[in-house]
Amino acid sequence: MNKYIIYLVTVVFLVSGIGCGKKDDSQNKNNLQYLADKEKELNDREAKIRLKEVELEEREKKLNQQESSKNPTDTSKVTQKTDTSSNKTTDKKNNKKEIQEQITKKFENPVSTVKDYYEYIQRAINETGNFDSNMKKAHDYFPSRSADKMKASYRNTKSFTVVEEPKVVSQKDNKATVSSKVKQTEVVKKDGKDTEVTKEITVTYTLTANKDGQWVITGNSVKVN
Repeated sequence: MNKYIIYLVTVVFLVSGIGCGKKDDSQNKNNLQYLADKEKELNDREAKIRLKEVELEEREKKLNQQESSKNPTDTSKVTQKTDTSSNKTTDKKNNKKEIQEQITKKFENPVSTVKDYYEYIQRAINETGNFDSNMKKAHDYFPSRSADKMKASYRNTKSFTVVEEPKVVSQKDNKATVSSKVKQTEVVKKDGKDTEVTKEITVTYTLTANKDGQWVITGNSVKVN
């Protein structure tokens, strides 16, 4: 009898340990996702701040030049100041160009918006317990679409795979069109049973950029292949 009790206690401890391990793994996964999202937000914000600093410095230089033209001083001093200012201006222009290239790569590319949108859709499907939070982040990239309709479209989705990476079809000024091909598997009711239905579709997105060059999806059309 004692041996039987010891055996039961051992089994209970093992099961509890496994359950805690799974819970810890899920918690760690959530923490890693949170840290990755925060790091991404901070990097984006830092790039914008750096660009604003350069723009403010250039504006200040122009104001100083205008002030100098109103109040002429000794020619030699002006020449020396102009040479120094010219060197600084060149450095600032190079620095601004580098920052703008970084921001252009991240923000001014409509493809990046679609890729980020897909990333949060995939997270919502694959990460247990994080559907609503990830769909909310996906909605930020497609704000014109109803959040409830977006959730309903993917709630029964079992898998979402990008078959062909998003690519620009057309882009002019603040308007762009991006196309991609995805494969989606949904669980639907058929004859009273859950049935998996897989379809490959081509999606064409229309996007609009704001004054800062950040793109958002404003509409889409779907073609089943």
